Amino acid sequence: MVRRYKYPKFLSRPRGYVVLLLLSFLCTMYSMLHFIYYKPGRANALLYRYQAMQETVIDYVYYGGIRRQKWQLKQGLASTAAQTIPYLPLNYNYSNFDVCPEKFPEMKGQIYVNMTEIPLSEVNTNFSHIIQHGGSWEPHDCIAAWNVAFLIPFRNRYEHLPILFRHLLPMLIKQRIKFSIFVINQEGDDLFNRALLLNIGFVEAMKIDHSFDCFVFHDVDHIPENDRNYYGCTGMPCLFAEQLDIHGYRLEYEDFFGGVNGVTTQQFKNVNGFSNQFWGWGGEDDDFYTRIRHYGYNVSRPPNNYGKYQSIVNHHTQERQYLGRFSRLKHSVEQNFIDGLNSLHYNKPTIRHYPLFTNISLKLRPDG
Repeated sequence: MVRRYKYPKFLSRPRGYVVLLLLSFLCTMYSMLHFIYYKPGRANALLYRYQAMQETVIDYVYYGGIRRQKWQLKQGLASTAAQTIPYLPLNYNYSNFDVCPEKFPEMKGQIYVNMTEIPLSEVNTNFSHIIQHGGSWEPHDCIAAWNVAFLIPFRNRYEHLPILFRHLLPMLIKQRIKFSIFVINQEGDDLFNRALLLNIGFVEAMKIDHSFDCFVFHDVDHIPENDRNYYGCTGMPCLFAEQLDIHGYRLEYEDFFGGVNGVTTQQFKNVNGFSNQFWGWGGEDDDFYTRIRHYGYNVSRPPNNYGKYQSIVNHHTQERQYLGRFSRLKHSVEQNFIDGLNSLHYNKPTIRHYPLFTNISLKLRPDG
């Protein structure tokens, strides 16, 4: 005789199915919220893939794919036209006493992006005879039009740094930009504060060289795809990373100002830098955009689809979200005057000079 298992009363039909469904729903929601909080970057990328897929389905169902074909054709024509825009001819003559132009024949446009991991020592070997120890370089065949400081907010992305340098350094040399590279490293396990790191990087970089014309804030996992995306100070404030591969090469939203952007030194001082209060992932770039627009600055973007970037997805240690960013963003304008460069407090950082960059390291804590 087969004995049937007797379910507990709370799982008896039909109420038992309702309880099981409710438990399953709660577990699913918890998993999703946990993923979004601890992996916000990946969650964001998945959301954009879903939206792109949804748009494609709607387009083919209701419009027969015509809208997407027109968009792809427009992108293709723009890219093709961009590659044929006349740059300086190969026989163009200029002297050591002329200011470097912003276009050179070496700037071919689309570049090959190689995401293969490479040790930093190998990149050092390839460029240390060209780059001054500490990460500075300037052209010798003309006078650099701009002196640019690159600030890279950093924590535990050691595999990404050599990949970025492998692509960025040849590009800057082709563009004849005088530059210095600073890696602003947050030590410890406390919540990451990208904006505070950039404020500190600005202050410390100006102590080393007060003649910087502008600053470029460059995420370590953003790799440029086009060497005609000029990193000089022309047209700042500027959003360099307009189109990212994980976002389908579309502008994330109209007011987006993250990833790779730049401002002049005076503009950064005028807007009081970044807010120091964004502990965790997200929000600080939106707050910075609000400050910029509040002061009447218009943000420019690279022409001809030059602002395309690829994101490094391997070894992508994701920082936790800043859950209070939306409420703080509501008061960006009011906080502008009391939160930023004028309220900056931090312990003395450790500064070390490496072959390709200057490292500025320190610990940051939300409680000061």
